[in-house]
Amino acid sequence: MEYRYRRIIRDIGEFGRFQKTVAFCLAVVALPHGIHSLSMAFLGALPEHHCRLPAVYSPGGVPPSWKDQLESLNGSIPLEIDASGEWRYSRCQRFNLTGALNASTENRTIQHCTDGWVYDRSHYGKSIVTQFDLVCDRAWLRELAQSVHMLGFSVGAITSGTLSDRYGRRPTLLWCIFLLLMLSVTSAFSPNYIVFVILKFLLGAVNVSIYYTAFVLGMEVLDHSKHTMFGMFMYLFLVLGYIGLGALAYVIRDWWKLQLAISAPFLLCLSYWWLLPESPRWLLVTGRMKEAKKVIKRAARMNGADFPDKLYHEMEASLIQNDGNDKKGRREYNLLDLVRKPNIRKNTLIVGFTWFVMIAVYFGLSLGAPELPGDPYVNYIMGSCMELVAIVLAWSTMDRWGRKPPAIAALLVAGISCGATAVVPKELWRVSTGLVMVGKLGVSVTYAVFPVYSAEVFPTVVRNMGIGVVSMIGRAGGILAPFVALLGEYWAPLPLLTFGILSFLDGVAILALPETLGVPLPNTLEDAENLNRMREKNSENSEKILPDEFQKTEIYDRITVL
Repeated sequence: MEYRYRRIIRDIGEFGRFQKTVAFCLAVVALPHGIHSLSMAFLGALPEHHCRLPAVYSPGGVPPSWKDQLESLNGSIPLEIDASGEWRYSRCQRFNLTGALNASTENRTIQHCTDGWVYDRSHYGKSIVTQFDLVCDRAWLRELAQSVHMLGFSVGAITSGTLSDRYGRRPTLLWCIFLLLMLSVTSAFSPNYIVFVILKFLLGAVNVSIYYTAFVLGMEVLDHSKHTMFGMFMYLFLVLGYIGLGALAYVIRDWWKLQLAISAPFLLCLSYWWLLPESPRWLLVTGRMKEAKKVIKRAARMNGADFPDKLYHEMEASLIQNDGNDKKGRREYNLLDLVRKPNIRKNTLIVGFTWFVMIAVYFGLSLGAPELPGDPYVNYIMGSCMELVAIVLAWSTMDRWGRKPPAIAALLVAGISCGATAVVPKELWRVSTGLVMVGKLGVSVTYAVFPVYSAEVFPTVVRNMGIGVVSMIGRAGGILAPFVALLGEYWAPLPLLTFGILSFLDGVAILALPETLGVPLPNTLEDAENLNRMREKNSENSEKILPDEFQKTEIYDRITVL
């Protein structure tokens, strides 16, 4: 079935107007996805703060500047040593000034912030931290909101995968776009913290569903030769979303206004109801031949080509014969199919472990790195721009050396770089920072390579389900990453050493995966089980699928020259 399908695609055009339109629309989805994915960086921004003192700032008056407030705190707020070993005014305690105005600071009692807090507004306006006072003994609620958001990613990944494999890529994507738009607008008017967290969980689930369903749909619409380009193109729009979030947050300083602003891009995606087709591969594999024929005819019409009815009927007959479809109908696939056969089970476990390590190390390095001096918005945007380097490295190596070599090399470099920080003296902090940046770059390269690699390992019948499962495992790594940073309380280099060991082990584990460069996408479980054999036979099949009527095409001419 595969080679006949590829003959049809080559006859109607591998990368004509139809494929370009679909690829662009699906890649654009990654931009608002990126904005929403890291939105908590500004929605939950944590500014400097201290206890509210009526003598310094009365609720009905105009607050003085943050610098003027700090100058007036002497004798009102106790000093304490922070994690860097420097003295600063306490954020969560104040002196009890009642009846002790003339007493020395040594004799004054200390109490918690009974009158609330005052926040530094020089960088941030209103965030959920300042609105719901998520500081001091309530500070863990801010971290909980971020973890719940990531938990939504995990649940959404597996749920959308199952729905997409059963009901189709297109309806799953369109419904998730509509739901995200509604939930995003609603969350801007959250009356309390609990409602906000619930909505962030649902937003996380729907947001990741949009991205991975769009990614799988693009991989199945495009020819194998365009997979790397499409994967990098989606990653590029994802990075542009990160950068756009920083720009929007710089202009819009109040969290609820920012939440409304990041909802707007998905309004354009409502037009996908008319623009996006269903995956022809999924329609063929699930036996929906009439619907598949409509999509292929639409592609041929947009590309200005004729529809090859003869090849279509040959493919239909081959599909019925090879897949063993009888009068009882087709079987339903479930999660057990990802571990039922030995090779598929091995691939699922290794890919899942890679996603866990990849996301845990990425978020761990991002959240655990010390804050850079200067404007937080500029620092955030500059950090996001570093992802562009990863795109260039991944794109320039994936089609030349394959999927495995760049992923393995990037993880080994990340592992060695992070692990080396354990032996760098504290005085050489610039060296440690450089090693961490190298480690993050390595993980970013892996993040660019592995979505494409993962989609090529899983067969069509369970591809979206497989991507959902490994994504869920990866998000679990993102949830646990902040807790790894707590290991630094026992030994400072331990968090980075942990990330380094995980990255190195993962790089070694990927050696057991099959290479997918130049191999047709597997459609059935049997195809995925025999990926290595498919690679060996691919060169022979390439000759067989080019009969006389195709030998004058641009594709054949290009192969002949090579």
